Amino acid sequence: MAKCAFEFRGSGFGYLWLLLWTTVVSLITLGLYFPWAYSAQQRWIAANTYVNGRQLVFNGTGVGFLGHWLIILVLLFVTLGLYTPWAYCQLKRWETDNTDFADENQSVITVSH
Repeated sequence: MAKCAFEFRGSGFGYLWLLLWTTVVSLITLGLYFPWAYSAQQRWIAANTYVNGRQLVFNGTGVGFLGHWLIILVLLFVTLGLYTPWAYCQLKRWETDNTDFADENQSVITVSH
């Protein structure tokens, strides 16, 4: 089995800025902005991650995650937090379902001579 080369090119300052503004807006909106904040963070992580030289891209949106987030919150409340492991898996499943290679999302234009 061939070994894949994973590379992360993000900087601490880049993530710090992202983390600060997404946290502040999430706190101001009492967590309602969290799906959009989380999507922005996943876009940054994917944009800075390469697998065998191929950049990742995250296509998820806050609107697309909002329904999942509301269900997670309700189930966490109803189960007094016991739903946490399943919530984490649901979150990771949503992330991977919305992550792809950047070059697979671009349309290829061929020009004939």
